[in-house]
Amino acid sequence: MGNKLRPRDGIIAGLVAGTGMIVVWALFAQIFGDGARSLINIIASTILGDQAFAGDTQMLSLFLGLLIHFLISALLGLLYAVSLDRLDARDTLVVSMFYSFTIWVVSSFIVGGWFNDLILSYSRTWWGFLTFLSFGLMLGAYANRRGAPAPALST
Repeated sequence: MGNKLRPRDGIIAGLVAGTGMIVVWALFAQIFGDGARSLINIIASTILGDQAFAGDTQMLSLFLGLLIHFLISALLGLLYAVSLDRLDARDTLVVSMFYSFTIWVVSSFIVGGWFNDLILSYSRTWWGFLTFLSFGLMLGAYANRRGAPAPALST
């Protein structure tokens, strides 16, 4: 059947979905967590450690936190693109939501603690879960809008 998205489109889809995800996550972190700034600092602490929370490294923490987030988003978008068959719109959304659920499980319960224990305090919440699902929803929406249509089946 062929892929719905080309690899280049998958990277773009990942960046678009990553942008939407960070906005949703920052909003939820501001309302339910320790604030949007804390979320970015926690992501940056993957590289900087405790120094990410120091007052003199705020711009560096912001840059690194967003860089890490967008690199992972682009990589996951690329993986999504090369593995997604051309499906109809509804099936594409179902697959993308399952994909984001799988990402949430893997990052929250399997490998997330290997890289950064602090991020688990955000991802293992109900609003963290919804944030991951929003990533999948945006990936699927992008694929439906920009991707190749499902092939017509011959009878």
